[in-house]
Amino acid sequence: MVEALTASAREWHKLQVAALAFVGLCGVLTGDNGTRLPMWLQSVAGVLALLALACAAFGLLLVAVVAWPLGVLKDATAGARRLRAGVAFTCLAVGLTALSASSNWWPQSGAERPVQVSTNDGTACGPVVDSAAGWVDVEVGGTVVRVDLASVVSLRPVESC
Repeated sequence: MVEALTASAREWHKLQVAALAFVGLCGVLTGDNGTRLPMWLQSVAGVLALLALACAAFGLLLVAVVAWPLGVLKDATAGARRLRAGVAFTCLAVGLTALSASSNWWPQSGAERPVQVSTNDGTACGPVVDSAAGWVDVEVGGTVVRVDLASVVSLRPVESC
């Protein structure tokens, strides 16, 4: 029984190392330059990523104690409890990482960057405002210009008009 528990813990340990790498990689790769996301959301995402890292490390430790005991593992039930707790902490870490990474899908306003709309009749440049189906409305110098999508030759975002 103890040998089977140790073998199972070693296999789980491999998965946990992969989960820890996933948590660490997501924590490094996700981020913002500080302008796109609200500060409170950046803070929450950062705290969640750190909690995920701590949960993954603790779960890894719990399973490692069962997988490679320092002495003879005498009580199989205690080892099984540690193994279950370690796996639960790993699952919690992956969930916290997913929740932290979901902050990257924060909606953005389309009015932040202007667009340049070109037709055969001319070009309009400005932020897009609420448009009806089949039309694109661009605010140009305080006036809303309505452009039929059928006549659009090109539409591209620009830094400024």
